[in-house]
Amino acid sequence: MAGDEHLWDLWAEALIDCEIDGETRCVRGPNAEALPGPAPIFAVTAYNPDGVERDAAINAAAERELEAELTQIGATVWPATGRSPDGSWSEPGVAITGLDRADACDLGRRYGQLGVFELTETEVHVVRCEDEAIVRTRPRN
Repeated sequence: MAGDEHLWDLWAEALIDCEIDGETRCVRGPNAEALPGPAPIFAVTAYNPDGVERDAAINAAAERELEAELTQIGATVWPATGRSPDGSWSEPGVAITGLDRADACDLGRRYGQLGVFELTETEVHVVRCEDEAIVRTRPRN
């Protein structure tokens, strides 16, 4: 995945919002608010496996499957959206607490994702699902 350096740089700049108690809050970006639960929190999506765009209905069905799986295991989950700072890209997913990096990357791999976001109190890590390596780290705000 050495050829994906530009992709990881783009991901490292992503903004992440969560729906918490019916309110949208920024958890990664300028003026990021407190995390909704104990760190680390992972942001995962089932949309567009391997970075290839696919039909909206197929994406939505995969996302529902991911959310149902997380509900079944009792994970704490919040709806989340990752987006580019310029607004040219956004993708829904979930923010999850109660998992470790290996579990989050396993979820990502099973849903065809190249990476997941790991949020700590002060940083966001872009984690490659293939080998669970942190490929980029930026401040959370």
